[in-house]
Amino acid sequence: MRPVAHVFFVSEADYPLLQGACPGEFPATYEQYLKRVDDGIASLANSVDAERVQVTVTDFLLWCVETKREPDSRTRAEYAVATAEKRSLS
Repeated sequence: MRPVAHVFFVSEADYPLLQGACPGEFPATYEQYLKRVDDGIASLANSVDAERVQVTVTDFLLWCVETKREPDSRTRAEYAVATAEKRSLS
């Protein structure tokens, strides 16, 4: 069984909120964001199974406050894993 990479992913409606929370880290358009996510998943294809983990930006930002973390790339990755694990238990 191959390892699974959980990829932080937001809806188009939530995208502007993510951009505001993480200035300068995301492309200008949602279409560019989708391409970046898809390219990242494709780059992992030889080594792991990657799956998008749909998250709600407000829930993520609340989690950041609760855990005293900045909403940076490492925190987003950890949140995607935690969210995926929580969903698999329910």
